Amino acid sequence: MLSYFRAFFRLVLFALLVLVGLCVTLLLFPLISWQWKRRIIKRWSYFLVRALGMRLVVERAPPAANLQGLMVSNHSSWTDIFAANAVQAVRFISKSEIREWPILGRLVTMAGTLYVERGNRNKINETNESIRDAVAAGDLVGFYPEGTTTDGTYLLPFKTNLFQPAVDYQMMVYPVAVSYRQRGEPTRLASYEGNTSFGESLLSLTRAAGLEVYVAFGEPIAGGMYEHRAALALATQDAIMGMTGLVVKMPSEEQAALLKSAKMGRAL
Repeated sequence: MLSYFRAFFRLVLFALLVLVGLCVTLLLFPLISWQWKRRIIKRWSYFLVRALGMRLVVERAPPAANLQGLMVSNHSSWTDIFAANAVQAVRFISKSEIREWPILGRLVTMAGTLYVERGNRNKINETNESIRDAVAAGDLVGFYPEGTTTDGTYLLPFKTNLFQPAVDYQMMVYPVAVSYRQRGEPTRLASYEGNTSFGESLLSLTRAAGLEVYVAFGEPIAGGMYEHRAALALATQDAIMGMTGLVVKMPSEEQAALLKSAKMGRAL
């Protein structure tokens, strides 16, 4: 019974924070600089993580206050984005369909999200140019090269397309490891894999006690040191393997079908 009271309280906080975020992005963001937006996104993301009942643990902090380049991370939960943003404001890359979603599409667009059109390889150059421009303006652009989520106990082979700007424009790449623990032990409770619905995941998280999300920034990798994006992707994959202790597995049939149909994956 206690877990349901806990979930109700956290769901109310979560809904209020989403409402506040919507109001801020619609009313305040058009009037302020991106520097102020980054500060707000960082604080709002931290409060959202806490509202879900998770304690944020920064195992290794970013090497600087405002990083510029690419952030690349493993991906097991929809909460990964908020955990990363709570440590360092990031402009994430997402599927273009989200831009058309009612309310949420406007919110994430105003928050600086960059978009990629799934299934259209001709558009990847436009996405890479958007990444180039964002980094040139001083931003940290984040993406998930596994192409979909896992249960957090392994990695999927990293896709290489979005590493190209780092090679072409000598960008720094920041490997980031995100993991979840419950009362100090690794847990799959936060994973958003397979047929789990958003509602099921949200309820599971808000009912849980003792949940922690760990974020660690690894040593920066100079993209300009690599001639080919595949080599840079592999180096980044190896770095995250080293930080997480996870091994790379080939995608399951379900994951392979998802990646094949989406080309670029559900959330990159």
